[in-house]
Amino acid sequence: MARREVICASDPAFAELYADPKAKLATAGMLVHELDAGRIDMAVTAGFAFADPGQIVEQNRAILDSARVSHRLIPLATVNPASPGWRTAAEHALADGARGFGELRPHNQGWDPLGAEGRALCSMALEAGAVLLWHVSEPVGHRYPGKAGGIAPAELCVVAEAFPGLKMIAAHLGAGLSFFLYMAEMRTALRDVFFDTAAWRFLYDERSIAQLVAVTGAPRVLFGSDYPLLSPKGELQRLRAVLPGEAVPSVCGAAAETLFFGTEIE
Repeated sequence: MARREVICASDPAFAELYADPKAKLATAGMLVHELDAGRIDMAVTAGFAFADPGQIVEQNRAILDSARVSHRLIPLATVNPASPGWRTAAEHALADGARGFGELRPHNQGWDPLGAEGRALCSMALEAGAVLLWHVSEPVGHRYPGKAGGIAPAELCVVAEAFPGLKMIAAHLGAGLSFFLYMAEMRTALRDVFFDTAAWRFLYDERSIAQLVAVTGAPRVLFGSDYPLLSPKGELQRLRAVLPGEAVPSVCGAAAETLFFGTEIE
């Protein structure tokens, strides 16, 4: 956190979100404290989508080291397919315990999710059984720091069609992606896409959660807090209040356990 100004000077996308000293940053220790406060067993952890390979390696090392210290953290590594040597770094991260890659912001980093770089990443993830977490950007609505730079819903549809079996998470309720599930061919194409609830209340009204569960099914909806922007404890309470009762166990843990571990954890 002491290096905030230095990193902001070298990465415009990071600066957009974190140049303001009031913008929250967090350590692994802070996250574990929040898990204790919210009586939450585990958390999927991901860093920022840096463009610089050196910053990516340093961040991945910190995330993976933290996951070894605390088995309550499920690590996702950062990757930039536009940088030389990215594949070697990504393979090292997977060998070191990463469960996948994210949060992916291809247009911030300068690569095309539908181009050669995107295809190479998806092929590698599919072969390794790794999960891809995408920042999905809404094509409409108000602007806010960090909105742009992710993958568009239509682009994610194309990726899903091209790589059946690849497990992917569409962050922030998928930025409207779930609407396409009303199309029969999209129900097939998107069958391995999951949707997280991170920052949902900043974007959508309370009806959105129940509607998402209704169209996707609870096993494909994952609780996400967007910590440190929001408190996991508070967001979990808000989510439970708007979820259909029968969907609570799945959305609030069981679906993520199945996605990352293949079975529910006792």
